[in-house]
Amino acid sequence: MGLKDIREEIVKKLLEGRIQHETTRSGDINEKNLLLVGKVSVEEVVELIKATKGPGFSTSKHHLDANIDVHVFKPKKGGITWYIKCYLIEPDIWFISVHH
Repeated sequence: MGLKDIREEIVKKLLEGRIQHETTRSGDINEKNLLLVGKVSVEEVVELIKATKGPGFSTSKHHLDANIDVHVFKPKKGGITWYIKCYLIEPDIWFISVHH
């Protein structure tokens, strides 16, 4: 799957409310996952995902399970680069990070 397919799947899951959060890292969750703590909305994350261009997208393997592809989006909005890290495990999207 390329950026376009991943982006479409993630946006679909966001709009359907199929959202989970990886919360194994305590202490920095308020700075690292602004979606989880309510500092950014689902609509804002959708906008950021849609704004991501090819050079701002990458995929790597999850550090605990090499069968899971982790997607990293680095869109720019208002001169600020955002960092969104997530993965798909049906039927949901799991967020690791949403911050700038």
